[in-house]
Amino acid sequence: MNKPKTVLLIVFMLFALGNVAAQTARRQRPARRNAARPEVVIPVAQPSPTAPTVRPPAAPVLLAVVNGQNVTTAEIDPRAREEAESLNDKIAEARRQILELQLNTLLLDAEASRRKMTSQQLYDVEVKRKLTEPTAAEINKFVETNRDAINQSDPETMKKDVAAYLLGEKETRLSGELVNRLRTAMPVVNGADVNASTLPPATVLATVAGKTITAAMIDERLRPFVYKLRLSTYLLEKEALDQTIYNLLLLAEASRRNVAPEELVRTEISEKTHQPTETEISKFYTENQSSIQGSLDAVRSQIVSYLQNQEQQKLEGALADKLRKQANIRLLISEPQALVQSISVDDDPARGQAIAPVTIVEFTDFQCPSCAAMQPILDEVLKSYGNKVRFVVRDFPLLAHANARKAAEAANAANAQGKFWEYALLLFKNQNALDVPSLKKYASDLGLNRALFDAALDSGKYAAEVRHDIDDGEKYGIDSTPTIFINGATLTVLSPEGLRAAIDKALAGSAPKVPSN
Repeated sequence: MNKPKTVLLIVFMLFALGNVAAQTARRQRPARRNAARPEVVIPVAQPSPTAPTVRPPAAPVLLAVVNGQNVTTAEIDPRAREEAESLNDKIAEARRQILELQLNTLLLDAEASRRKMTSQQLYDVEVKRKLTEPTAAEINKFVETNRDAINQSDPETMKKDVAAYLLGEKETRLSGELVNRLRTAMPVVNGADVNASTLPPATVLATVAGKTITAAMIDERLRPFVYKLRLSTYLLEKEALDQTIYNLLLLAEASRRNVAPEELVRTEISEKTHQPTETEISKFYTENQSSIQGSLDAVRSQIVSYLQNQEQQKLEGALADKLRKQANIRLLISEPQALVQSISVDDDPARGQAIAPVTIVEFTDFQCPSCAAMQPILDEVLKSYGNKVRFVVRDFPLLAHANARKAAEAANAANAQGKFWEYALLLFKNQNALDVPSLKKYASDLGLNRALFDAALDSGKYAAEVRHDIDDGEKYGIDSTPTIFINGATLTVLSPEGLRAAIDKALAGSAPKVPSN
């Protein structure tokens, strides 16, 4: 099928837009039997520092009434209050970044047209061909400088991820230099302030190379980022509010019983937390052995601490629920209305009928531990819905994962031979071995035609397909994996219960299906 021209959005995002949305993100990861292998945490290049915004203290906002007592933003965790008060600043910064993205895209298109080549060809000439792989010395220097921020439990994987990050940094620098040269040759004519209030949709914000960028274009790209910012701010504020309410109710209950709050906690939580039995410890170790480094004896104390902490959290939650049921609570904050987007299924691998009332589209990364953990959850939950659900998988390999993009290409090559699902399962099961020789071995394991598979993988036949998925994902506001859309609405609770609830809601018609191409 014909696809829209691939525009090199990722490299011209300059990472800032993703950072704005991610700074307050507190996404829930899948509940799973096997804990995911910890990922390397790599610092992301930040924009040049600017002078902090000085604003007068905001007046406290009423959040809830608990047994007749007002709870305002002044009573919750100051960090949550700061996030809420800075929300408009973050949205304004996102608008500026999206405008920059649109300008860079037009510059690239105009220069490519002048040279009679595609945008991709221009980018390859000016950036890709100038990239060099990081040296061992560069990798070691980065590791030493960022030792405290990097999980070095898996040295080989860590070095691969650092190499991918450094290569991405070089690519960002070269693409930035390209943009600067293009801006010198094709000056940008600024229009209205992108953050002016009540801008009509047709308002021109900038003109470059004879093409204009309007407020409507920015608003359309901004929608998913604004929703994520509002949702993450709400979740942080709600968590802080719940803690404040719990503290108030705990004090009230302790006063009613005529005991100290510490005594109440000891009675209801500490004394009820038991020492894990040897059977429980062994069971946990066996179920999570694939992601645990070391023998049972070596990690026993950590497992005991983890299990006790889990039980304490459960008991505290039960106590909080009990106290809330006995109280008169009126909440005055609400979750932002879910954003429903038209998510294209493209021509990507799918299970289920196109006319199914619910379409689920997952953007995944085959080297992402959370994606691997989510895969059995999806399989288990979806099989209970039969032909009511269509499931589509699209690619979103992250820059931090050195082998993710080639693995995505390999999965597309397997799909061409009718073995996508079987091949994807092998990739998720072997995330530490996604180099090209391993990718080819998995093709042999599934009985694929190796000549066709190897030719597709070596030639990069499906590289454009993967890039197209990434471009679409960026347009939908994706900045992490797995990201799952159910009839166009983002799944926010990545667990079996969250997935079932979202599907049931879509089937009930609460989340109307948005047509996709």
